[in-house]
Amino acid sequence: MLQSIKLCRKFAAVICVAALFGCFSFHGFAQEGSAPRVVSALTPTGQGTDKYIRSFGKDYATAPTSPIVVGDTLIIFSGYKLYKLDKQTGEEIESVKAEGRITFTTVSPLYHDGMIYMQLDGGLLQAFDYETMKSVWIYRDPIGGQALCPVSYDDGLIYTAFWDGETRDANYVCLDLSDDDPAAELNEKSAVWTYAAKGGFYRTGCAFTDRYIIFGKDDGFRGSENPSQITVLDKKTGEFVASREVFGDIRTDVVYSSETEAFYTASKAGFVYKFNVDPVTGEICGLITYQAPGSVTSAPTVYNNRLYLGAQSSTGGKFLVLNADTLTEIYSDDLPGYPQAGMLVSNGYEHLNGKIYIYTTYNMKPGGIFVFEDCAGQTLPVKREVYSPPESASQFCISPIASDDEGILYYKNDSGNIFAITPDVFSLPDQARQMILRLIAFLERLFTLIGSIAAH
Repeated sequence: MLQSIKLCRKFAAVICVAALFGCFSFHGFAQEGSAPRVVSALTPTGQGTDKYIRSFGKDYATAPTSPIVVGDTLIIFSGYKLYKLDKQTGEEIESVKAEGRITFTTVSPLYHDGMIYMQLDGGLLQAFDYETMKSVWIYRDPIGGQALCPVSYDDGLIYTAFWDGETRDANYVCLDLSDDDPAAELNEKSAVWTYAAKGGFYRTGCAFTDRYIIFGKDDGFRGSENPSQITVLDKKTGEFVASREVFGDIRTDVVYSSETEAFYTASKAGFVYKFNVDPVTGEICGLITYQAPGSVTSAPTVYNNRLYLGAQSSTGGKFLVLNADTLTEIYSDDLPGYPQAGMLVSNGYEHLNGKIYIYTTYNMKPGGIFVFEDCAGQTLPVKREVYSPPESASQFCISPIASDDEGILYYKNDSGNIFAITPDVFSLPDQARQMILRLIAFLERLFTLIGSIAAH
């Protein structure tokens, strides 16, 4: 056994040299959408530091949208402008004025295939070319409403929805991606279909099957504890297919998990739902319910048969870990505020130590980030604070978190700032940073290998 360990040490020296000279590399995932669930980047697992803080507003009403990562850039919307930023510095590369603004910047842009799609107040959806940052077309909804729902892409079409108060009608909308008049900068786009519902749609992202689109809605009454519906439509025609009554305003995404082959959503009345959709008839079946300690607007994230999401509680907020099959609670832990956004899962270290890391913001000052460490069989929480903003940037926060392939985390809070958060090692120059990251990753893998040999 000692001889094996000596051989491992020699092997380690070779590996370390190779890593330092860039012979090996690890690549993560760059977000190109509005709601990342799982990334494979080497994200911060302990105390982070701000690579930069950039101001794009003064409060929750003027704050920018949560950033998304596209290549080497960040895309945000603030005021009346869509911005392309250098992700390394946060400095503006280019911007363009839109046809409207967003009162409450809870909706991130969607990037797909060289285009950026941005929902705007007044029932608007505007499309921009990513390279030129010029407007391509605009959709004006006949009912109108606030920009509070994500934009989703599926099978050549995009979908979004609007909200115009708890008791008024608003539309779910399907649009094609064509540019009807390439010479014009502002084509007026018509919807493929619209679907109106009382109460409208508030932060209600959708999920898809081969034939259907599935989404939740507000209950149509004041308050948030009346019967509502999960709705199934034909995704190409908008024809009504089925619905299922649930309890409370649904103000989060419907999420599909390929692991469990099931759908998940939650309501402001504090219920978490798991269900199936018949692939032929579209009927909703197999509904299972979990009662959370308070309101839930955090989009569910499923990984390794565990469901991660946040809930309101009498003391602030809760981080919940549920069995994704049965919706039974495995464990929970307190947070200083209500975690209202979907959580980011990193599996970048899983092949090294068997652990994943779940990142969340919370709606309370100072508006930072916590990370939870989890693995198979774990029944007790392991929590660390990754980042706490300085007093000048302290504010409430309902932002999701984006990650690039270097593991840098990006988000915003109601102070009007966007943040780029890295481990302390990221303060080094780029070349040294990459070498150290590679060295750390290979050393962790090496120690695991040595431990395995020693055990045998």
